[in-house]
Amino acid sequence: MTRTLQKTHPAPTAHCQARAVARPISWTLGPFLVLLLLHQAACATVAPQPDTPPEAPSAGRIRRPPQEEPTPQRDDRPKTHAPTDEENAWASRLLAAPEYAWAGFTYPFKKLAIAYEQHDLMNRALDVFLNDERTGGVFPKFAIGGTLSSGIGFTAFDNNLFRQGKEARLSYILATRDNQAGELSFRDPSLFGSQWSLETSAFWLNFDESHFSPGGNRAREQDETNFELRQLAWDLKLGRKLAGDFSAALTGRLLIADAQPSGRLPATPASVTGNNSSMTALAIEPSLSYDSRDNPFRPTRGWFAEGAFTYTDQVDRNQFRYLGYRMEVQRYIPVFHDDRVLLLRGYVAKQDSLGGGSIPFYELNLLDLNNGLRGFDRGRWQDKGALLFNAEWRFPLWQDVEGDVFLDEGQVFNNYKNIELKQFRYSAGAGLRFVTNRKFGFRIQVAASEDGVLTLIRGDLEFIRRRAAMLGF
Repeated sequence: MTRTLQKTHPAPTAHCQARAVARPISWTLGPFLVLLLLHQAACATVAPQPDTPPEAPSAGRIRRPPQEEPTPQRDDRPKTHAPTDEENAWASRLLAAPEYAWAGFTYPFKKLAIAYEQHDLMNRALDVFLNDERTGGVFPKFAIGGTLSSGIGFTAFDNNLFRQGKEARLSYILATRDNQAGELSFRDPSLFGSQWSLETSAFWLNFDESHFSPGGNRAREQDETNFELRQLAWDLKLGRKLAGDFSAALTGRLLIADAQPSGRLPATPASVTGNNSSMTALAIEPSLSYDSRDNPFRPTRGWFAEGAFTYTDQVDRNQFRYLGYRMEVQRYIPVFHDDRVLLLRGYVAKQDSLGGGSIPFYELNLLDLNNGLRGFDRGRWQDKGALLFNAEWRFPLWQDVEGDVFLDEGQVFNNYKNIELKQFRYSAGAGLRFVTNRKFGFRIQVAASEDGVLTLIRGDLEFIRRRAAMLGF
């Protein structure tokens, strides 16, 4: 009877079997057996779950339902918190304030750097001003802290003039109060296909607030005076390659200048040599140079050395006649990587009057923010001689963007015996250089010295005044 019921009804589920007691069947337990069969028949009426297969019951073992976890007793006792040190919390906030301030200050620069790198902003900007071949174009030019103190203008150039590799350039800057400066240049690196090169340039300056500080290297900042200067210089330079990296050149120069006391006080005294007078002079300058730099515009290694001798004679009168000579050495040293460069530079220049003549004060050797000592204002140090040393570390930041840290030291002197270690003037600073290999440059520099802090913002290459002994960095 038992076997017949098991065949006509489906097997009990695990749930029902869990409640049944598995025991050996005995004919002496009739009433209990009947109850067991009725219970199995009732469980068989429940449809089995298709997803979960029935488990076979463990022999001699009863599966019990899971027991509920006991509910934790509620603790109504008041809780005490660890005491806080409000003074230490405020101290931590104060100590973290510089970090928060720096993060806030650098946030826009960080975003700008990311955008610059993602979109290549330098080349996108150059696309606006340059031709497709990047050999010519017109772009804005401006300077803050330059020869004119500040100004805005343009530069037009063609580095492949007539499609023969010749270079032409025109620059113009207009500053406040109608102060102006302009430069026109032409260069043929291979004259008639030979080893000779020809370069000519004209420079024009009209400025009513040039600075002059009498007293040479001992001049005080409050001794600064102002003068007006109108100047036209035309250079013609013929050069030739010699053996290896050596080359020689001969430069002729026409210089027309007129200096007057400025209407902006304090004015340079009329008694200063060359003030309140004009000059038309001719100069000749032979020079010898050595250049092993890998890129003259953006060098990373190599040497540059140049020596020159200048004779200047006034042709409209016999007031000014003088000699000048200069020597400059630059060394570019790649450190760690080729794009990290240490630049070391030394410069010395000297002028002497000749044959009873004199030197106009605006032609004296000059050290200032435009001429090697970047922490000093225009016209800060002037005398017959100048000695200058520069050290600059250049390192890459992004594509076409370099950072630089520099140290300048120098002094002006009347005679070599006046050179003293304690007379050196120092300036130091850092900046950014936006440069390409196509002769486009833009730089922002901040320099500090004993006179204070100066900011230099310059687009393109700075104007260099034409003088018997030129300085420029």
